[in-house]
Amino acid sequence: MDNVRIENDKMSILVFTLMNFVLSMTAFLFSGILDKVAASLNVPVASAGMLNSMHSYGSAIGVPLTLILFRKFSRARMLKTMLALSILVNILLVTARGFGILLALRFLSGVSINSYGVLATATVIAMTKREHLGRSLALLIAGNSLALVVGIPFTRAISDLADWRVIFWALIAIMALCLTYFQVKLKEKQQEHPRLNLRLELRLLVNPRIYLIFLFTFIMFMGYHGVYNYVTPFLLHLFPHAEARMSLYLVFFGLGSFLGNYLGGRVSDRIGYARSMLLGAVAQALMVFLMLFMRNSLWVMVILISLWVMSSWFMGLQLNSGVAQETNNQSNFLLSLTGSAIQLGSAVGTSIVAVWISAGHMNELPWFALLSALVVTLLQIFSIKRHHSVKEDQSDSQANKPPNEFV
Repeated sequence: MDNVRIENDKMSILVFTLMNFVLSMTAFLFSGILDKVAASLNVPVASAGMLNSMHSYGSAIGVPLTLILFRKFSRARMLKTMLALSILVNILLVTARGFGILLALRFLSGVSINSYGVLATATVIAMTKREHLGRSLALLIAGNSLALVVGIPFTRAISDLADWRVIFWALIAIMALCLTYFQVKLKEKQQEHPRLNLRLELRLLVNPRIYLIFLFTFIMFMGYHGVYNYVTPFLLHLFPHAEARMSLYLVFFGLGSFLGNYLGGRVSDRIGYARSMLLGAVAQALMVFLMLFMRNSLWVMVILISLWVMSSWFMGLQLNSGVAQETNNQSNFLLSLTGSAIQLGSAVGTSIVAVWISAGHMNELPWFALLSALVVTLLQIFSIKRHHSVKEDQSDSQANKPPNEFV
């Protein structure tokens, strides 16, 4: 019986990984073809970027409220409900006409699909032993990376043949298949979880480690997504001849995300999430700094952007892992706040960069990413010195483990 349950858990994690692929495709699809979407909708590139911003705002604002409203549902039931709503909203999205309606539906899509994402992360964490947490989350997030390695470049490659709506129909079909699997295999008793007690959840915020993770998350994604959202028009602005190979460059960026996620899981399991976050922040700052002074070569810029993406995804895995470990995986709500910090940072960042681009400062985009990277580096140095060293020594002595085993 235990062997059957383990095999079912492994299969379920693979299905969650596939759904994470879909989740990232719905979030980032427009980024790879932003210039073409802008042309098809007859709006400026900066305005087209708001399709991604509204998706992020929906997640940032709507996900915590959704978990509060549906707090009497079991985790499995909430997950299936949010996935079903995502299917409905995206069907409306691909059949809608008018830019204003598209923005509104992107907001609703951000609410539903990212509510599902928070619950999926919590479910995978619940299925995983603590010592394997980093690797399981790395597998889950591999779905996101695969979207950047294969999905977004493929979308760019076929953008002259297939409208973005055709691709969304394919994503909707995958969502429906995954929902069918969850309906059959994901039983509520297996995923039973205490109902949301908001007062108890908020008490967990007394832990300074948690709110420093939230602050780190907001600032890091403000810089990362704010700039990456416009990476295609940025490269075309610097190197107009890059259009012919843009799909290939997007593959390199996707490989960077995949490697960053893979290394993040391995390193986190060895040195802990806090030091992994610092390592990633330093690497991110270094890559952006080099971008500012080595922009005469297209291939050098592509390599640096790929390494910058890798360092960002290296850090991204640590955020949910950190909150889960600090709360002993007892808080769906705080995991949702991590997602909200990611999405709010992304939304604020893309909104600021949209204004920046509209003012004619496309060339200066790396400065925005550099400022963000430097701030999170200093923040994490402070966090480790102030809130991690003493507790790590105590935990290590109690568990009789060497220092680098602490997470």
